[in-house]
Amino acid sequence: MNKLFKSICLIAMAAMTLPMFGQGLTLTCSNGTEQQTRPYSGYDYELWSQGGVGSASMTLTGDNTNGGTFSCEWRGTVNVLSRSGKKFTNNETVTSVGNITVDFEATWSSTDNVKMLGVYGWAYYAPGSVPTKRESNRGGAANTANQPGAATTFSNQIEYYIVQDRGSYNSAKQGTNATYYGEATIDNIVYEFYVCDRIGQPMLTGNGNFKQYFSVPKNTSSHRTSGRISVSEHFKAWIDAGMKMDGSLYEVALKVESYTGNNGSARGEANVTKNILTIGATIPDNHFTLAATAGFGGTVTKMPDAVSYERGTAVRVIAVPAGGWAFDGWSGDASGADATTSVTMNANKNVTANFKVVGVSEISILKDGNFPANSIGSSWALNTGTNYGSSAATSTINGGRATINVTAIGVETYQPQLVQKGVPLEEGSKYRLTFTASATAPRNIDINIQKDGSVDGSDDYTSYAVQDFELTTTAQEFMFEFEMTHADDPAAQFAFNLGAAATGVTLSEVKLVHIAEFEPAVKVTLTFNPNGGTLQGANSINIEQGSAVGTLPTPVRDGYLFDGWIDSNNVKYTPETVLNVDATVTASWREIKDLSELLEEVSDLQKEIDMLTSETDDLRKILDECE
Repeated sequence: MNKLFKSICLIAMAAMTLPMFGQGLTLTCSNGTEQQTRPYSGYDYELWSQGGVGSASMTLTGDNTNGGTFSCEWRGTVNVLSRSGKKFTNNETVTSVGNITVDFEATWSSTDNVKMLGVYGWAYYAPGSVPTKRESNRGGAANTANQPGAATTFSNQIEYYIVQDRGSYNSAKQGTNATYYGEATIDNIVYEFYVCDRIGQPMLTGNGNFKQYFSVPKNTSSHRTSGRISVSEHFKAWIDAGMKMDGSLYEVALKVESYTGNNGSARGEANVTKNILTIGATIPDNHFTLAATAGFGGTVTKMPDAVSYERGTAVRVIAVPAGGWAFDGWSGDASGADATTSVTMNANKNVTANFKVVGVSEISILKDGNFPANSIGSSWALNTGTNYGSSAATSTINGGRATINVTAIGVETYQPQLVQKGVPLEEGSKYRLTFTASATAPRNIDINIQKDGSVDGSDDYTSYAVQDFELTTTAQEFMFEFEMTHADDPAAQFAFNLGAAATGVTLSEVKLVHIAEFEPAVKVTLTFNPNGGTLQGANSINIEQGSAVGTLPTPVRDGYLFDGWIDSNNVKYTPETVLNVDATVTASWREIKDLSELLEEVSDLQKEIDMLTSETDDLRKILDECE
């Protein structure tokens, strides 16, 4: 018997599979082709690109081990969805279909702020349950222009999302008439529930009016790109919150979506390496489920790893920290400080492994800092043109290095700039930025880690950390550390500001990581040689490398005036002198002669002057007589 959307053996029931095709099949949408669908390896695949604008492709890689896997990429699209799952054909409902879970793992990047990774699908309202009014806009973004609460004819279709990762734009809270319906903890993640209106938009049957349902993590720290999604638990929670799911199901799938709007400028790619859809089974009596989730900084595994466990089963759960992190205890239905714990199954349980940074994290929160092909235009954006002081620049990528050739600059340092959006920062956390850079001519660049005012429309770009760097024609490694002193920002903006000069700048190995503590500052020593004089206090000072020396001591010496500090090259040191290496300076003196001797010398000189004056007068008299 084949497996239908299962790589885990279902306990209660199984179904027939669709025939398996050869691996590597690619679907494409371009030149007006908007939709491609294909059954493959027991999964229903679909690629949809609004209007067939730009180009989008989806390579189907599903198998019986990792489920409905795929890779996809898109360029110049408006709205693109790549998904793999199950389309129902027998009027299955939330209650009749049985328990649904998705085990997934993916990597992805996109230039768009409106982007989502998670479970996606369509369902129907039962007759008599179809909504007749728009949402009240309760708890969502202000959107009164869309007549919240107004009578409207809606279709019976529901588009739903269980978001796992997203861009800086929160479609759940910022959608049309977004209305908050409540929250619940599922898979040890707190999800908020929203319903939005879609008016005159694409749906299963052309364009029309329909409702959107959302489960979205309440905290961005809960965003993830791998794990188990208990889909049926979301359906149950929606029903409890008043979001009806009383009709048949059309589809459940794992989906990657990227939306840029009508300008068609999107670029991105994704690789779904695990997508195991378990469907059509019920958990047997006296069996329970265990969801194990890892917080940021590590992974978690279960032994044995199963869909459900018989009552009394002891399941080993193991937390493995990433480099620079340490296990920081369990939460949920487990506790303790041991990275390996045992959970006895006598109810459905959720456990979370927590981690804390103890050194320098090996996980960069910046994407594509090694600049793979096409990363400028997907993870990174080069901002130029009218909105950036009419600046101009081009970019090339070669061997993990990005070269930005700046040909015109504006009046501000951010004109132009290389930017990455959606950078999560946590209040009180310490961070280290490292990168390698050079320029075609000596110049400065600055980095600005700041609020992204485009996310909430506030136009607020408050700086969280700013630093200036001096570049030369030789590649150098740079480092900058800072602490986030503002409130958590799940979607900050990181920018290389390149507007100081019109030159080429090459960047590579850009990393922003958590650190436990700031690296101790390198100290250098300035030693004072009083050169026969006397110092009041220590004969040396320690200062931070690269800093000005500051106030210098003044020695004293009988019979001499102090004339400053000089080094072995006869360079005079001042409070503004910057010290980069250990150095010794020597006191310079001017001798003060005895006053009585000076007076005697002055008297002798005066006598000589008087004598010369007398002789001069005598000569004038002689000259006068000669005339």
